Amino acid sequence: MIYCLNPDCPQPQNPETNKLCQGCGCNLRLKERYLAIKLMGEGAFCRTFLAINEDQSPSILCIIKQLLPQWLAPFTLQKAKSLFEQEAILLKELGNHPQIPSLLDYFTQNQYFYLVQEFIAGSNLAQLVDEEGTFNESQIWQLLDDLLPVIQFIHNRQIIHRDIKPKNIIRRPPLPTPHSPLPLSGELVLVDFGAAKVVKGMGTLELGTSIGSP
Repeated sequence: MIYCLNPDCPQPQNPETNKLCQGCGCNLRLKERYLAIKLMGEGAFCRTFLAINEDQSPSILCIIKQLLPQWLAPFTLQKAKSLFEQEAILLKELGNHPQIPSLLDYFTQNQYFYLVQEFIAGSNLAQLVDEEGTFNESQIWQLLDDLLPVIQFIHNRQIIHRDIKPKNIIRRPPLPTPHSPLPLSGELVLVDFGAAKVVKGMGTLELGTSIGSP
């Protein structure tokens, strides 16, 4: 199934064989390489899709974030666009770290803004708690031991995440990687840098500033 990225499309779900949307006629391939296959989430000004990057061989999964400017007032749009651009810049600045999703692309097409990043397979900590119950003391210490290095990594670059919560921490599934130089098996990945901020020097947040998400 291929999902049309036109927010006004009356019938966004399409067969895999389609090149043009059967509901609105739009090209189903974003930038001639990305195919959205599932709507994963929708907020006030942004939609998130699971997608396929056909530019890679073999094709790989990725995440597409789409900013929806027509739904926003001018001031809100400018703020949303600024946050979108900020997330792209920060992901690019942080580079390739095994516990941070890589930025694959950032562009504008048909008046919509897009951010494409690495897909992280696995379950977030909120899902794990629902499935397995609350963590015991030993598991919490292990969680901190796994997570603190990536937090230190971003703080060393004067970046604060500002929205660390169970839903934004994904544990990769255990992988059989005996010859890998990186400990990828079951590691924690910190996602969603939309609220992140660069702090220069001893910069602080003003009292009353609302950050993060519930």
